[in-house]
Amino acid sequence: MSKYFRELTLNLQHAGFVVKPETDDGLLPVELDGQRLCLALDTGTVRYWREDVADDYRSAALDRANSITKATAEYMSQMAAAPQLTTNSLTGDYRLLADFNGVVLADHPTRYGVQFVTWERSSDRTSLRSGHYYGPGGGADSYTAAKRDFATRSGLIPRSALFDQKQLIEIYHCSVEVQAGLYSITDEQGKCLQSIIDQIELCIPNLGELLDQEQKIEAPEDGGMQFS
Repeated sequence: MSKYFRELTLNLQHAGFVVKPETDDGLLPVELDGQRLCLALDTGTVRYWREDVADDYRSAALDRANSITKATAEYMSQMAAAPQLTTNSLTGDYRLLADFNGVVLADHPTRYGVQFVTWERSSDRTSLRSGHYYGPGGGADSYTAAKRDFATRSGLIPRSALFDQKQLIEIYHCSVEVQAGLYSITDEQGKCLQSIIDQIELCIPNLGELLDQEQKIEAPEDGGMQFS
């Protein structure tokens, strides 16, 4: 099995998918709830059958698997071409993915998957400090989080221009409530809100899981002691 397929297998398993052994054709079968979902290719794409994604639940799962496949292919390709990150304070196999304004983004292959780190360089560029670590074990989401951290730490994107995950979820709640007809809006406003909802769902691939967790926290368990 290639390095890419090994990494992809870990990432898909982290997201709750079951990955079967690679086929003779060089494809990676992916299953959900004991049923075939899709086949991952070494090109960073997937193949699927329409009947396997016939409902919203499985269609959303396919989108998630496809997103993981693309992200994994992206950083594995970058890692293969990236130079070694070498400083006085660093040992091990670290690859330099990006370097801007005294901040670096690096990745580090481990047996548990790739780890991503952002560091600040010292003024003489001979050492690194203040590391922010993402993974291993976080799947492709670690890569997304590390890129975001690099963009803000390096000043490529102002922190004030980005919403954190908690803020995005609240915006999502409000948008869904307005879309549900709780307020009077124009068709143009409705289209804008739907685009916001779609974008947040792309930004937070595990949004459904987070919303379910919110509901469990808000709803008391039956039979538990309650106070008024």
